[in-house]
Amino acid sequence: MSLKLENCLLYAVTDTSWLRGRTLAQQVEEALRGGVTMVQLREKELQGEALEQEAREILALCRQYGVPLLINDDVMLAKKIGADGVHVGQDDMSAAKARELLGEDAIIGVTSSKRSSIWLIRSSRFFFIIAKFGFR
Repeated sequence: MSLKLENCLLYAVTDTSWLRGRTLAQQVEEALRGGVTMVQLREKELQGEALEQEAREILALCRQYGVPLLINDDVMLAKKIGADGVHVGQDDMSAAKARELLGEDAIIGVTSSKRSSIWLIRSSRFFFIIAKFGFR
């Protein structure tokens, strides 16, 4: 799924610390029903099969609602399950390598806390940057 402007209206990032007795899938579906237009699966505590199982379940929900799913940091998992893209941090795989592995239509998001690194990232054909730095 290529990134469309309407997917950039309300971006949800998962966080199991807010479940309050619900499953992650239930929480994501509530967000989707509430109008979320893109979902990022960002669960640092989940790994391996447990992460893949959650990712597949959330991907099915996102497909049902016509909303792209991005996987945080794990390009290979995104490729394996057919997610719409990834979000990678500065210390993860480069945006250029993610683009190479996922293809031209994948949504690639990157985080940068250094202004200078934004110029390097620009050459990687990313779709969005989350900049984490303060201005004085």
